[in-house]
Amino acid sequence: MCSIFGHKPDRGHARHDGRDYWTSCRRCNGQLIRDVDGWRAGTAAEISFHDSLRGDRDEQRAAAGLG
Repeated sequence: MCSIFGHKPDRGHARHDGRDYWTSCRRCNGQLIRDVDGWRAGTAAEISFHDSLRGDRDEQRAAAGLG
């Protein structure tokens, strides 16, 4: 459906990872990144970098005892 009508970002759950805004598509549940032209699907490299930032954040929270 997204290939025909485009992605529908879940703006209420958008989060900033320190570099970009990210959310998921309400239709296909794919990861979307906020670009100057609007929301778009992230590239494999962008998703990998985003996941590494999230992993770093989780490790820092655990080390600080914030679970």
